[in-house]
Formats: sequence, structure tokens, C-alpha cells
Amino acid sequence: MTTVTIKETDAYTLYGDLYENTAQNESDVLGTLIYLHGGGLVFGERTDLPSEYIDVLRHKFNVLAADYRLAPESDIDDIFTDLQHIYHFAAALKHGPVYIMGRSAGGYLSLIAARDFDIAGVIDFYGYFNFTHSDFNYLPHDQKHLDVMLTEELAGRNIRDYVTVSESPDPRYLLYLYYRKAGNWQKMIGIDLEANNDKYRLTKEDMGGLPPVFAVHAKGDPDVPVFFSRKVTKSAPVAEFVEVDTAVHNFDQEVTAENISLYERAVEFMSKHAEQQT
Repeated sequence: MTTVTIKETDAYTLYGDLYENTAQNESDVLGTLIYLHGGGLVFGERTDLPSEYIDVLRHKFNVLAADYRLAPESDIDDIFTDLQHIYHFAAALKHGPVYIMGRSAGGYLSLIAARDFDIAGVIDFYGYFNFTHSDFNYLPHDQKHLDVMLTEELAGRNIRDYVTVSESPDPRYLLYLYYRKAGNWQKMIGIDLEANNDKYRLTKEDMGGLPPVFAVHAKGDPDVPVFFSRKVTKSAPVAEFVEVDTAVHNFDQEVTAENISLYERAVEFMSKHAEQQT
């Protein structure tokens, strides 16, 4: 693994961890796969993908796990700018087509990137494509036991006075939950729901223009409704959807044989459709 600098400014630096493919033949490499972490655009780290999953992805890809700026210190437009820098950095590596993968908020960003850039395929683990679902205005029901902890004082302690690109879930996850409880998560990341701006969501036409999509989502996801992945995979021209029978949002946080097999299926799906295009 090599740590690379994607974008450097006086205020922040976006780093990436670049993992070289382990394919036996260079002809077996599909391209570069960008990985974007989850965290509600409020927390998360580029290093959060377990090595067992990275090893699976490396069979066919060079993997670039990338930072992006986080809210509320930065807003959604800043993050979209980071997407541009990440995509162009990956494309400049000239390791073949650029693919993208994300989990949760990273899945959202991956779908946006596939709309806006020349992306060969998307691996979307429990992502979303807009911010208007009513569930997003409430605390996820599996976290209601934390309600009393989610105070304005706690929120204030966890907001930085500088631009941040990496925040551990412990304790920054509580800031995300505070925004969900207050019903202002969208506002705090810079989304005006009344503006009806297509920039921040995928329309039906956008979904119809997506490259091949492999999506995985928990049937009873308490944080991001499974509706999103069902809709994307029904609307995309080429897609495969795996609905996991659990009620855990980030069910793949625990590395199991079953979860490793999901990553293997994602790689197989992308390989199959890459072959069809050649």
C-alpha cells in the first residue's frame, strides 16, 4: 500500500491509500477502483474497509481509498469538488477504466460520481440517491437508546474549528445522530430540501444512464431504507441487487465468510460486464 496526495491546499490535504492489484496477468486487471467511506458525510475514515475485503477487490482492481472533506465544517459542494479531484487523480493513474465503490454515504457519492464522470461501474453498499426520504428526519430506530446523550453540548464539542477530512466514528457518530434526531441533517451538510435542486440527487433519467451497478442492502436497514437500492437496481440498465436478510445497517462491518462472498460477487459482476464490453 502506498499513501498518495490527491489534493493539497493551505487548509486541508486529501490523501489516498493506493493498493496495487494482485492479478497474475495484467490483462486481468479491470482498472482502478475508488473507495469512498460512509458516515453520513459527517464522520468516517478512508481506512475503514477491512483488509479482507480489500484483498478480494485487488484480484481485479488497483484500489484507491480516498479522503473527502466532512460536514459541517465543509458542505456538500465542497465534497462534490473533492469528488472531482479524486476522479481525475484516479483517471490520471492510467491503469484502465475508473470504477467506484462506496458504503452508505460513500455509496451516495459513488452514484453521483457515476452520473457526473466517466465511471465504468459502481459497487454500492447500502447507499442512497437523495435526501428527501422521511426516515432521514428522525433518529434511526435502532439508536433510540442513545437519545438522552444527543445534546447540543455534545454536538458543540465534536465540531472542529478547521477543515476535517477524517473523523473516527467514536465519538463523531454521535454528532451525526444528533443531526438526525434534530431533523436537520440535510441542512447541516448544505442541502436545502425546498430548493428542489437536481444537483444533489439522482433523477429517474440519471439512474437510467448509470453504468453497471452492483448493490447490496439490508432488508431491514434502520438507517438508510432498502428502498434506495431496490429503486436504483430497477432503474439502471445493467444491475444486480443482493438483499441481505438482516436489520443491521453496516452489516459487513464484521468480516464473515458470507460478507466476503458479497465482495467476491461484486467483483465477478464487474468482470462479467467488462468482458461483454470488449
